[in-house]
Amino acid sequence: MKKSILKASGLALAFVGAMSISSCASSQVTNDKLVIGMECNYQPFNWTETSSSEYTLPIYKTSEYADGYDIQVAKFLSEETGKEVEIHRITWDGLIPALQTGEINMVLAGMSVTTDRLEQIDFTDAYLKSDLAFLVNKSAIPEGNSKENPATYDELLEIFDGKTLICQSSVVGDSIIEDYFTNNDAGKTIKHADPLSTYPLAANDILSGNSFAMPAELPVVEAMVNLDKDKLGILYADYSFLSEDDQKGLSVNIGIKKGNTELKEELNAALAKLSDETRSQLMGAASTRSGENA
Repeated sequence: MKKSILKASGLALAFVGAMSISSCASSQVTNDKLVIGMECNYQPFNWTETSSSEYTLPIYKTSEYADGYDIQVAKFLSEETGKEVEIHRITWDGLIPALQTGEINMVLAGMSVTTDRLEQIDFTDAYLKSDLAFLVNKSAIPEGNSKENPATYDELLEIFDGKTLICQSSVVGDSIIEDYFTNNDAGKTIKHADPLSTYPLAANDILSGNSFAMPAELPVVEAMVNLDKDKLGILYADYSFLSEDDQKGLSVNIGIKKGNTELKEELNAALAKLSDETRSQLMGAASTRSGENA
């Protein structure tokens, strides 16, 4: 899902920032409760609400609430483990440092496993697996395109030739634009627009006609379609052209501090009870809600 593009210096700065935040804490968190870090700004996985509902949990030391697929998974884990949940709102670049310093004991934030991240933290089993899709104007969807009949890589290159692609910054979709479309071996001219800070902003760029398509995980694309169901649609893609690492980026896992085997095993045991059908239902509902609040 989200894909870090930090260099060593950037990570160091993020670490310092996280230290300044966590220095107020008297001690590191234990496994007695689920202390979860997330942005509360990454629809449909997590976002901020001003009032509570059956779908939300309070954000620590604020008067606001968090909703999203991650929150529904957090509630499930709380029920299965019998532990209280505490949601901490932390910037994306500060999540791993906050985990390392003990401000939180979990990152439940639409984070995928990468080689770089595995050097810093451990991960549970995946709590959602997804497909790659593209947000486009409905008029741009080829006849017959569907989830059962997705566009091949060669077909995507033809569709995008002469067009501009856009995405949110620091996510796997933005890297896919550069690695597979802007840089292609078929001689196609495909432009990579400067990424924007959120998916809704990128979706509005599609609506305005400034850009042609936005790659993202299917649940994200489904959520963005809700911004304007009359104009926006889904271009389904056969993503087998992606490298093994990039395909892993379409799944999300819970980040755990290295060596916290007890919590990792407890969470994996709980996740094993969360059926694929339930995961799909929870994400579908979260996608709909996030689109309405985008």
